Amino acid sequence: MKPTLLFVSPVVPSLTGNGVAMRGGAVLEALAYSYRVSVLTALLQPAFTKHMPVSLRQLCEDVIEIPAAQIGGSDAYERQRFDVVHVFRLSSLQAAGPYLQGSRTQARHLDLDDIESKTRRRIAALQRQNGLETLARQTEAAARNAEMIEVVVFRRFGRIYVCSEGDRQELRGRCQAEVVVLPNIVRPAPFLPPRAEDGTWRLLFVGTLGYYPNEDAVVYFCTNILPRVRALAACKVELVIAGIGGSPQLREVAREAGAHLAGAMPDLTPVYQSADAVIVPIRAGGGTRIKILEAFTYGRPVISSMIGVEGINARGEEHLLIADTPEAFADCCLRLMTDRLLWQRLAANALELTHRVYTPEILRSTVEPAGLL
Repeated sequence: MKPTLLFVSPVVPSLTGNGVAMRGGAVLEALAYSYRVSVLTALLQPAFTKHMPVSLRQLCEDVIEIPAAQIGGSDAYERQRFDVVHVFRLSSLQAAGPYLQGSRTQARHLDLDDIESKTRRRIAALQRQNGLETLARQTEAAARNAEMIEVVVFRRFGRIYVCSEGDRQELRGRCQAEVVVLPNIVRPAPFLPPRAEDGTWRLLFVGTLGYYPNEDAVVYFCTNILPRVRALAACKVELVIAGIGGSPQLREVAREAGAHLAGAMPDLTPVYQSADAVIVPIRAGGGTRIKILEAFTYGRPVISSMIGVEGINARGEEHLLIADTPEAFADCCLRLMTDRLLWQRLAANALELTHRVYTPEILRSTVEPAGLL
């Protein structure tokens, strides 16, 4: 009989949507191959979907959702013992607390899709660069708090999952736990042939717009890069922005740039189908960008900053184009517009990479219970 596992998540796991929901859904699906999984969703972060997809729910023994206000005194699986408690993100720790006691579980696993203290420090530096001193100080305080939590919490887990080799190397010096790379993955997407030429080149950005690095990326591209591309392009250049949220500043900048805000889209196939290339001008963050892998699977070449592609085993000029200045980023956009062979080579190489490295089978083999730690 399969061992039992409690999966504790701060969001409703999903197979589509934002990166956190997709990470939760993919890992949950992989765990269900080796464990009898019960789920405790703490509803601590904005949800892409209100309810777990039926395909995921059917893999679980039980699913319990707890509103954030009720988490402190909740013991939803009262008196139940699990072979493994799998805690997704630091924010789930309070909800997982009752099940981390010695008598309630044999093994404790922590899934970090990014190292929060490092990510928050990067965001604070970007906020300060953008003149947001008060917000930067608040984010730095959150980074210090996350680091203190990490110091204490890492001692309580026998295994810690991270999404990249770089994060694994960093954590190996900070804890005694087994640190294992559990990469973000994508599922095969519908094959999308190159868009027919119609005198317009369409760029696409996909991301949760309420997340500061994504908001900054859109504003940065619209104000510093898009005008350069349009000034040098021999055709009309459009920008489509897909994702939920968006501050008044972002919306105003997008309007002035003539960009189209597509909003939340349950199915992203149409926006990828209508795009010629995908941009990821991220200047802060952590973990790995699932949206880059998603663009790869749809057969659309990607132009990214170095930090945007961090943690993904993709190489510049082979799988995507990488640029970290407005001039270089604009030049990469123009290269893809004028070099069809480059476009085809990048798209083909990136698609092959996802089929070889970023698959559900990789997750299943990684979380198999070869001894409970």
